[in-house]
Parts: sequence; structure tokens; C-alpha cells
Amino acid sequence: MVRRRDNASSDRHRDDFSEREFEERVEARRKRAINSPDLRRTPRKNEKNRAPLLLRVLAWGGVILLCFVAGYAGTSSMLKLLDKQSFLKPDDRIQNREDAEKLLDEDPAAALASARLDMQKVALSLFYPREGKLTEERVEIISGIREENIRDAVHRLIDLSGFFGGEARVQHIFRNVDTVYLDFSGSFVSALAAAGANPSTLFITGVVRTLRDNFPPITKVRFLVDSKVTSAGAPVDLTATWQLPR
Repeated sequence: MVRRRDNASSDRHRDDFSEREFEERVEARRKRAINSPDLRRTPRKNEKNRAPLLLRVLAWGGVILLCFVAGYAGTSSMLKLLDKQSFLKPDDRIQNREDAEKLLDEDPAAALASARLDMQKVALSLFYPREGKLTEERVEIISGIREENIRDAVHRLIDLSGFFGGEARVQHIFRNVDTVYLDFSGSFVSALAAAGANPSTLFITGVVRTLRDNFPPITKVRFLVDSKVTSAGAPVDLTATWQLPR
């Protein structure tokens, strides 16, 4: 039965078209197969031609860096050009040493009066002893680094207290998270001894409260004298860590 089917099929093909036409169709299919490569093999060929991942990453990094450098250089050149044309510098600003020398040579008084210096001010609440109790006073200081602001605040407390004679000063300041170390000159102890126990205690309390309220997270104060922990001659204990009760 199988042979009959094959013979029948072969007979039908022979009836439909000639042997030459059959060969031409086979040849045409072969040419189409050659001219149209298998798409499934194309990605593999592309993968072979692609550069390694590390090399591609380095190449892109180089392109980004090149763009950044070009942009920075271009911006810098543009700003310098605008600066030379006086588009960026106001007439009443001193920008460099040459500007300052020029203004001072022309008219020192007018230069100091017209030159504008932008400085930020900060308001502080100072607590100092007055008539047996702590008195609060609001002042403004020019803001600098944190240690300089603390030094300025403590010196103002010394001046407002009135019993230091202007000799006791803070020599060094150290900070450690919530604790600040104030290193006073030697005259600090003698001034406290002359003032007495109660004014000295009020002054120490005022220092702690001033620093706590104005310079968070500071809550504790250590007092040093000539870079040493000592309480000799002082009416208060300067070896302890002072802080206000919560």
C-alpha cells in the first residue's frame, strides 16, 4: 500500500509540472536560502564582534570624563571672559588684592566706606551673674567657625560679669560631641577666688547654659587652666564636668 501511495504521488507531481520546472523551483529555493541567512545565527555573530564588557565600561567612562572636563573648562573660560568685561563683579565690591590696593591708593576713607562686606550675624542668649542671680542678655556676633563663636560668647560673659578685670581669657577650645573643653589662662582661678563662691558658681552655670542654649548638641563643659585639670585656689570645683540638670 505504501508503494502505491508513493507512485500515485509521484504521478501527480509529474502531471502538474515538468521535470525541468521542478529543478528550477528547487534551484530557486536554494538561492533564497543562501541569500537569506538564518536569523537565529545573527545574534551569535554580533556577540562575537562586540567588545568585552569591561572595555565598553571604560570607554563610556572616558567619554563622560571628557564631556565633564570640556564643560568645566568651557564654563571657566566663559566666567573669566565675563569677569574681564565687568559683567559679574559689581563696582562696589573688592574682589582681589589688586582691587583693594587700587581703592586704597585712590581714597582710603571712601574705599572703606563704599566697600561692602557681606558677613552673617548670629544672635546669642548670654547668661551671666548680676546681683546674685543669672541675667539674660541678647547680643549679636559675626558668625565664624564654631570654636570662634564659642570663644566670643565666653569672653562676652567674662566682660559682662565684671569681676575678671579683662585678664582671664580662653586660650584653647576643644569639642567632643556634647562636651566642650575651655582652656583658660592662669588668671581665671585668681579672679574666681576674688569673686567668691556664689558669684563663681553663677558664672560657671551661666557659661554652661549659654553654650547649651546656643551651640547644640553641647550640654557639658569642662574647665581647664593652662591646659591642665586643676581646682587649686578656686572656690568651685573645676575638675568636675559641669552640666545643668534635666
